[in-house]
Amino acid sequence: MTQLRLVPLECGWLSTSASSVVAGLNGNVDLPIPSWLVVHPSGQTLLFDTGLHDDLVNGVSARYPLMARQFESRFNADDNVSARLENVDVDPSSVDKIVFSHLHFDHCGGTALVPNAQIIVQRSEWQSGHHSKLIEYEVYKPDDFDLGHDVLQIEGQHDVFGDGSVLCLPTPGHTAGHQSLRVNLGSGPVVLTGDCVYWEEVLEKMLLPPFGFDHEMQLSSMGYLKALRDEQGCKLLFGHDEAQWADLDRSSKGLT
Repeated sequence: MTQLRLVPLECGWLSTSASSVVAGLNGNVDLPIPSWLVVHPSGQTLLFDTGLHDDLVNGVSARYPLMARQFESRFNADDNVSARLENVDVDPSSVDKIVFSHLHFDHCGGTALVPNAQIIVQRSEWQSGHHSKLIEYEVYKPDDFDLGHDVLQIEGQHDVFGDGSVLCLPTPGHTAGHQSLRVNLGSGPVVLTGDCVYWEEVLEKMLLPPFGFDHEMQLSSMGYLKALRDEQGCKLLFGHDEAQWADLDRSSKGLT
């Protein structure tokens, strides 16, 4: 039987001041924008997040004028999730499931390119994504994610394939319905943190962004992920960790 496999897909980069994403830091940061392909032994495929929208080939302002005040993009047509899937011999139209960590623009922009997948999202996140005031401020843009896909709104932990191999783990705080993804590989369990933790230093020093749904909730979620690492041996793969990203095998072999 084929092993459970996790393949990182690089879907562009964003640049911003460090203090705009982590309070109190200096300088600038380059943020990799990942999508993660999970290939189940049954042959089913799952994406954790879908990266940036094609419009960002022309810069962030082409689609998100308010976000362009904060972020610059490095993104071309070969960086979209469809091209990245094809590079590892996966037909985007064959992908079975999309699990969203949350619905911010850098995590769901490529959804239209994966037309036949079922979306799995926390119910509270789906509701937040349709909040009129949050849409007005470009926190969410439903045109990125509400495109007619079948949507499974979950509440709490969810066993994606029904066999314990891939689990949605609620990690709220960054947003109301943020979730991480545990993938129980043969080599050991891996947790994709999403934006609960941007990079390793953030977790070690328990640093917070200057924005977010609930900071106390996020600290609790960060503590939960730290315990998964320290007490259960889970390897944490962070949401936008430039150093960690450089060390990952991004070939179709991926992690097993």
